[in-house]
Amino acid sequence: MFEPAIKTNSHLEQFLSGRSFSNLEKFIFEKKSYIPNRADLLDSLLTKKSILHFGCCDHENLIEEKIANNTHLQQKLEKISRKCIGIDNNKAGIEKLAKLNIKNCYYYDLFESSNPEIEDETYDYVLLGEILEHIPDPVAFLSKIHSKFKKAGYLIVTVPNALSSRNMYNFKRGIEEINTDHKYWFTPFTLAKVITEAGFSFESLYFVDRSKITIFDKVIKWYYFFQKKNAFASRKWKIYKSVGLVAIAKF
Repeated sequence: MFEPAIKTNSHLEQFLSGRSFSNLEKFIFEKKSYIPNRADLLDSLLTKKSILHFGCCDHENLIEEKIANNTHLQQKLEKISRKCIGIDNNKAGIEKLAKLNIKNCYYYDLFESSNPEIEDETYDYVLLGEILEHIPDPVAFLSKIHSKFKKAGYLIVTVPNALSSRNMYNFKRGIEEINTDHKYWFTPFTLAKVITEAGFSFESLYFVDRSKITIFDKVIKWYYFFQKKNAFASRKWKIYKSVGLVAIAKF
């Protein structure tokens, strides 16, 4: 099990809940923390669990390629989970998954669809993988999830890290490198705040996916490999190298 870089505490919670306000509050993070690969972290959290997977299709034009090289998230979740239901508002994508034998995936529009069989199910986790940054109103979106899936245990949200060294490097050069469908960048606090505003109880956050592995890092990796250990679970990495955030909250 990976240790989160940030856990909720009374100081953080008073600002997330709105009981306290500061125009220039500083939240201090450890400069170094374990930075697992997002896939490894999700494996550790979701193996043998029941999951509702929002956005199960991924980008429609990448479905066949990702399934062929075993990197499609829904395909992977089906293999490791006790039960995984995938939902997406992309009808063509759902049809493509069915043709490729990816099962238990259904068309579902959060604000328009009604499906008691899906909504009344008990889930250990509701997963939103790289979705929230695409949503015009993330608080309304998460609030709707909170109200419709009352029997779920925990929410997992993964998003790009606005404060990554890669983003800062580009910014210093006068460049913003971005998926042009994104509506938001999230920092650790703003992600936790949006989740809390939607009615969830924020619990923890992980920095995931290193932006660059140096030659020295590679030497360390191979050393641990021959020792039959996981280098990336055994060594601390600077958090600004992380290109992604994973937040966990309770329903």
